[in-house]
Amino acid sequence: MNKKFLGVMFVLLLAAGGLFAAGQEEEAAGKVVSLKAMTIGPGPVPVTRAKNLESAAEKLKGEGVNLDFEVTFSTQKFEPYRTSFSLAYRSGSAPDILSEDQDIIPEYAEEGMILPLDSYLNTTAYKKDYDDFLPGLWDAVSWKGKTYGIPIEGVVNCIFYRKDVLRKMGMSDEQIERTFSPESKDFTLEKLVELAKKAKKAGLVEYGFTHRKGAGDYWFNSVMMFGGRFVDEATGNMIIDTKALRKDFEFHKMLVDEGLLPPDMASWDWKVIHKYTVEGRTLFWIGGHSGQWKEYQEKEYHEKLGKLTEEYLQENIGIAPFPGVGGPVTPVKVHAYTIVASTKYPDISFDLIARASSPELLARHAITTFRGPTRKSVADLPDFKAQAYLSKVLKIMNYSRAFPKHPALGVYKTMIFEAMSGIETGRLSVDAAVEFMKAKAKADIPGVIIE
Repeated sequence: MNKKFLGVMFVLLLAAGGLFAAGQEEEAAGKVVSLKAMTIGPGPVPVTRAKNLESAAEKLKGEGVNLDFEVTFSTQKFEPYRTSFSLAYRSGSAPDILSEDQDIIPEYAEEGMILPLDSYLNTTAYKKDYDDFLPGLWDAVSWKGKTYGIPIEGVVNCIFYRKDVLRKMGMSDEQIERTFSPESKDFTLEKLVELAKKAKKAGLVEYGFTHRKGAGDYWFNSVMMFGGRFVDEATGNMIIDTKALRKDFEFHKMLVDEGLLPPDMASWDWKVIHKYTVEGRTLFWIGGHSGQWKEYQEKEYHEKLGKLTEEYLQENIGIAPFPGVGGPVTPVKVHAYTIVASTKYPDISFDLIARASSPELLARHAITTFRGPTRKSVADLPDFKAQAYLSKVLKIMNYSRAFPKHPALGVYKTMIFEAMSGIETGRLSVDAAVEFMKAKAKADIPGVIIE
């Protein structure tokens, strides 16, 4: 094959939407290019993480790339999945493309196991696509000023509220919609507390609020409501934001003191927590994520109705972002496609993941998984428009704020859970909980910054 033909083929590939950099045109247009990808469940639903890569590979083949592509969809939990990848990387048998949650990106970036993508993302050819992603989501896949992945989905943390309870309090559907609109001046934390008190006083609910058990991501949500910071961008060091933590602790103590939150909430069984939500025994479920809408249709949490129908959920339950001190905030935990540093074909790998994160394929992924889509233009696609609930999810994602990333996040979650459990059960004062966080962080998190 002569060089003139190769040059023409490369230009055609670029015109068709390819994003190869000069230097790999021979691989694209000549010999077989072998690429491997590794994706994860857990569970069967997110199989579209793999299928979308396969679809992108077929498009590349259709445009003349002699591509041999293989993708593995793992049903392992994240810990063994990451162990498998690390062993493969160290033995020289790692895949070229890896799908991963944002929380591991700092570790892989520090170890040089995944590539920064800025040289691709900052090109004129990719700018339109880059700008189409929702606010905050690029932050989720960045570390120390560099971007390491393309966001393909978000676990969208949000507030569930009972519309049927609010109607019994005399609110019309129009009032409910207006009150819980992120653009509304009435959408404040104070308003939620006021409504919770009225519902409790009227005997319409047992509690105004319920949150999750254990040391989970909810504890980031609530700190974010109060404007908290977690990681210093310049150094990558963990931050203990004592001002935000104090407000967060005071808020939860107030809820317990007012009888709006169970004092033993942090130890409730999951089935009981969800039972309170689906049966309307709490006005606000503030410890969950948007995917539970589908969970409530698949599991029999409701004592009388069992699995809930889409119609029941639409009629009786709404979702909203968190009313933060600086405006609404939707905490989002991102899953992304990354490129492994040992790949021989980084340019073609990027072209593949860029195509696999097209609006059409991300819409398919969101509809399949009920996770939040990451691109604005998904909203305009007919198949997605037909999804009433997911369309609401996408609207509140306009207030997306990326979850923090740091190797010590697990330690942080455990610390704040222990502190909050002490506050809610009355074992710790707010002052004591703040001091506990400071002392524990200094002892267990190297380089921690206390603010």
